[in-house]
Amino acid sequence: MGALTTTSEGVRPPWHHWCQGGLTPLALAVLFWLMLPAPADAATLRILDAAYDQHVVDGGLWTCRVRVQNLEPTAQSMEFVVILTNQVTGEETVPIDAGGPSTVSGGIHTFVQSTGVSAGRYTVTFRILDGGAVRSDQITGRYPLHVGTNTELLHVFPDALSLGILPPGRFMHPVPLEIRWDFYRFNRLGADQPFTIRVYTDNGARYRGVERALHQGSPAGLISDDGRFTVPLKIWTVNFGPDFDETGWQAVAMGPPPVEDDAFWQGPLLTNNEREVGTVAWLRVPDYSEMTSDPASWRRLIGQDAADFKFVNDTNITGDYTLTSPVTVYLATETGASAVHGQYSTTLVVELWSP
Repeated sequence: MGALTTTSEGVRPPWHHWCQGGLTPLALAVLFWLMLPAPADAATLRILDAAYDQHVVDGGLWTCRVRVQNLEPTAQSMEFVVILTNQVTGEETVPIDAGGPSTVSGGIHTFVQSTGVSAGRYTVTFRILDGGAVRSDQITGRYPLHVGTNTELLHVFPDALSLGILPPGRFMHPVPLEIRWDFYRFNRLGADQPFTIRVYTDNGARYRGVERALHQGSPAGLISDDGRFTVPLKIWTVNFGPDFDETGWQAVAMGPPPVEDDAFWQGPLLTNNEREVGTVAWLRVPDYSEMTSDPASWRRLIGQDAADFKFVNDTNITGDYTLTSPVTVYLATETGASAVHGQYSTTLVVELWSP
């Protein structure tokens, strides 16, 4: 767990291209002939299903089992190939390339293969070739393969961050936080142990609020030196916000979305003129005193948990919303009309948490 001290020197008060012609019957006939599909001479070998270890300790053997059926009217020989793609470098390796027996028409053969794999996270591709080394079928594994040793690593840079003088309105600090991480723990099911990197402030002991106020407010964000006033703190990383199809903002290529745009700061505008707050890009940092055992009250940057359906969908059935290390996180503030001049600071905690 890392603690980051964030300070501000003060808050400024707000100011107020036709072609003509035709085709002869002969030409039409030739065109029709050219458009006919080529005869299928590849054997129809179909992968029925695949099972494999999702989590392997570095130095151990990775085992996969793949069932293949011959749907051709004659017996066919087959070749089994496994392709691993490193999720960080994009490098492809072929640790398994094995021949199989000639299988009768309608018959099913099960490939069982074991091999060593270098440490890393990989996507898994299973490919079947016929006797002529022509690809007949291919599927991608539903789960990533994670190879490693027990590791829990978290490092935040910089350790202390000065926001300078906060201008009126919304402001994105130009210097982001860089979070380096590595996590590998083996659970009893032979899969990755759930984990998350969460962020929060810890101002409960410092915040007093305004004396005799009907509502003391939240201690989250930057706290004035006298403990009475706050400036909300928001964060953004590429895991946050609506998809490109919704907003047209490609975060991976374009960086953090503009804080001046309400669609990203408050949420996209709905047909009833309300905001869809569930897809806000810039998210509020909560205080530790506001967090409960319910992860919905946390601010999670990355993580994985197959049992947490918030991050599980058709293309991400593992609940993995990790990002490659380092993770870049931007901070932003908003000083409204009620912001009070003064010195503000906070302790921002970045924590790697696993049950």
